[in-house]
Amino acid sequence: MSQPSKVLSAAHPVLDPRTLGRPVHLLAAFADKFGADLSDLLRLGLNRRYGTQFTVGRVLIVHAPAAIAPRWNVYGSATGRIGVALERSLVLRVLHCRYGLRDGEGTDPASAPMTATEERLAQKLGLQLALVLAVRIREGLSALVSASAHSASDDIAWRAETTDAVGAWTLQVRIDEPQVGLCSELQFSLDSTWMDLLLGQLAAARSVPRSDLRKEQTQPFAQCLRVRLVARLLHRRMALGEVLDLRPGDIIPVSFQAADVLVKDSRLFTATVAEHKGGLWLTAFNDTL
Repeated sequence: MSQPSKVLSAAHPVLDPRTLGRPVHLLAAFADKFGADLSDLLRLGLNRRYGTQFTVGRVLIVHAPAAIAPRWNVYGSATGRIGVALERSLVLRVLHCRYGLRDGEGTDPASAPMTATEERLAQKLGLQLALVLAVRIREGLSALVSASAHSASDDIAWRAETTDAVGAWTLQVRIDEPQVGLCSELQFSLDSTWMDLLLGQLAAARSVPRSDLRKEQTQPFAQCLRVRLVARLLHRRMALGEVLDLRPGDIIPVSFQAADVLVKDSRLFTATVAEHKGGLWLTAFNDTL
């Protein structure tokens, strides 16, 4: 008796009914935009000032809490709360650059106790990052007028430190500095108010009203395709001497034969010139190819 074949079950993402009808597919484009904003912040705020070479790696936004519960610095505003979690390796790297320590003078982040200076720096860095994220959420996928511009109602300030994320959505960013072997994870947690605002901005960009189609745009392509034809009725070659010998009243004998039909400068057809009701018409088209 043959045994039933085993069917390998693939892991499929669970569909959240709360996201149905919402522009979740645009979150990847939003993450790319935010990654570009962070690159500008690191380039202008840290790399140029301290000579570091921080770069932004992958940027993901997922509907799931962080795999490992980090220490969240929570920043609040009139809109809602944003949580920012920075790995100690990144904070200590910035701290060492600020105080002029050479690479390798720092202690191991896993064994060194956290100091008050490190905590203040982590809160300050988190505030700058939260402001950039708030501006990007306000602007959606459009270009930023100013990287530091933000609504007066969003005066974001540090509120508390916690091990619990403020919302179900997590924005994950990898910060690298290969020259010193740094690979750090930066995480943002958005509460439901900020997430609703983000999805609303993306939905507004998606639902731009389209202009109504004109009648000719609903016709078959062969009927709505319009090409401007130019008919060259006469073409006669003359020597330069003959042209110079012309005097007023001279007659140049010509005859209507096949006219050339051109599209721009390309000769596509020949046609016969005919007279109908006092006008000249082209008929009997023939391809020249």
